[in-house]
Amino acid sequence: MRRLLPKVLRLLLSGKNKPFVFEPQEVIYPPNPSGIHLYVHLPFCRRICPFCPYVKAAYDPKQSAAYQRALIRELEGHRGRWGKIKVESVYFGGGTPSLTPEIVSETLEWLKRNFRLGGEVGVEVHPLDATDSVLKSLKDSGVNMVSLGVQTFNDSLLKVLGRDYNAKLAKEACRRVMGAGFATVDFDLIFAIPGQSVDEVEKDIAAAVKLGADQVSAYPLMFFDYMPFKKELERAKADMPGRWSEREMLNVAAATASAAGYRRTSIWSFNKPEARRYTTVTKDSFVGVGVGASTMMGDYFSLNTFSLPEYIAGTERGLKPALATKLDDRDKLAYWLFWRCYDLVIDTGKLKALFGRGLPAHIKGLLPFLELFELIERKGDIIRLTGRGAYIFHLIEKGYTHAYLERLWEACLREAWPKRVVI
Repeated sequence: MRRLLPKVLRLLLSGKNKPFVFEPQEVIYPPNPSGIHLYVHLPFCRRICPFCPYVKAAYDPKQSAAYQRALIRELEGHRGRWGKIKVESVYFGGGTPSLTPEIVSETLEWLKRNFRLGGEVGVEVHPLDATDSVLKSLKDSGVNMVSLGVQTFNDSLLKVLGRDYNAKLAKEACRRVMGAGFATVDFDLIFAIPGQSVDEVEKDIAAAVKLGADQVSAYPLMFFDYMPFKKELERAKADMPGRWSEREMLNVAAATASAAGYRRTSIWSFNKPEARRYTTVTKDSFVGVGVGASTMMGDYFSLNTFSLPEYIAGTERGLKPALATKLDDRDKLAYWLFWRCYDLVIDTGKLKALFGRGLPAHIKGLLPFLELFELIERKGDIIRLTGRGAYIFHLIEKGYTHAYLERLWEACLREAWPKRVVI
């Protein structure tokens, strides 16, 4: 199924049957006159969580300082090509960005001096880092949005995930972050944890709502084959939630958030009506900076090397992508449609403004059937996924993650400079 999904998705969204080929190649990113969205990856963690598939490394002060200098070198390369461009948003992800607030501060200072910094500045914060001093440092640096990685308020489930704090500390962290004056605070939760019940998911969402989160994100736990966590759970014969239980968990999360007055802003996030959304993955295009960061801009999707030493060394000689694939107009439209489905809303008027065309005929022909099965609703230019449609796309998003990202990331983790990856 994982091998088949990429072909089905690409055929459905773009009308093409050819795979993506990622290779080392020269990439030119033309400056976007309307500005860019920036993602900065900070890989350092005090402890490596067994379930996390992202590029990370145990914190080392000397390596952290070298990495900070490497980030600025990579940004200097972009400045040389683009000049004083506008940065519409910047998000720091990881790893544990709040473990190195000095990197956040210095990077933002550099951006203010050399680019024109826009309104959204977001940082992921670990509950153990949610101290008054760290939060003040982030706010003084210009951070106005925070995503607190709570994962769950259940002590036994925190142990399953290998987190190094308890529910009491997590709630205290939530209260401190809520009182620190950020424009948007997201509480990041995980569901479908081994041994978790539907009632426990409901309690997690209810707790996040009660603590006043501007946004509640609830992501399903996904097991990557290259992560030891999956093998450990299989050896322990852990009680894994089945597909029906997972569907019930997603439904109860949506229902609990809705009952509290939150609106659903993606398949896995819920916002207060007035709250600005914390989101790094749904931008039309973005530039990734740092080890393992990806960029989607112009005619290319590319990735930096996943090797921390190679990334630092690479910035000294002029960093080039580890892998890149060239996109044609149909690929770009398919990418845009995929993430609009993730957002649950497709604005065909905006699609026409961006791409100079309406929906492809093969997709347009499917709309009556999607309506018949109550997967979408249509009103004017707006196509909106229903609750049932959101669940179907939840399955598609999980399948996409395994079929595309897992295979691509595994290859990049195996070799610092892969020769070729075909998906």
